[in-house]
Amino acid sequence: MRTLICTLFLSMLSVIGFAQTEPEFEMEPYVFITADSTFETPLPCESAYVKAKAGASLYLTGIGKVKTYYYIKGVASSLEIDKKVNNIIINTGGTSPQQTLSIIKLETLDSKRRWKTGEAGSFTGASSNEDNAVVLKYKKYGENSVIISTAAFEPGEYCLAITNMMTNTKSAKVYTFRVK
Repeated sequence: MRTLICTLFLSMLSVIGFAQTEPEFEMEPYVFITADSTFETPLPCESAYVKAKAGASLYLTGIGKVKTYYYIKGVASSLEIDKKVNNIIINTGGTSPQQTLSIIKLETLDSKRRWKTGEAGSFTGASSNEDNAVVLKYKKYGENSVIISTAAFEPGEYCLAITNMMTNTKSAKVYTFRVK
């Protein structure tokens, strides 16, 4: 009887321990709790829209700069990550995170957050991809997932943008979080 109970208990522990190995769906990030290697809280998905801003001199003289930004409504994400005990896990489908993911530090305004994506000037030409992208430090987890370390992130607002999702140039879906 004692052997039967011990066997049942050990099999229950192994089922619980291996029930959640990596995220089920590709390109959906979750908060990864490092203490017990679990994840259950998904990062909130928000819409970002693009807007161009021209300097006053461009309107008056025709000489100046136009800056392009992506905006996200609201001043803060609904999810706060403690960088000492949490990381981010995402199933990339085996694709390199350097090819598909960007984590961008956001600038907070009165009622929204934004990041600069480009600039064009009368004499300076055009430039793009000027966002405040964070260098990704990650390691493979399971077969198709990676864990992105948040240890080096400064406190503030961030978004995780997936390159493949940015097919529409006027808007994009991004996953937001803030680091305390």
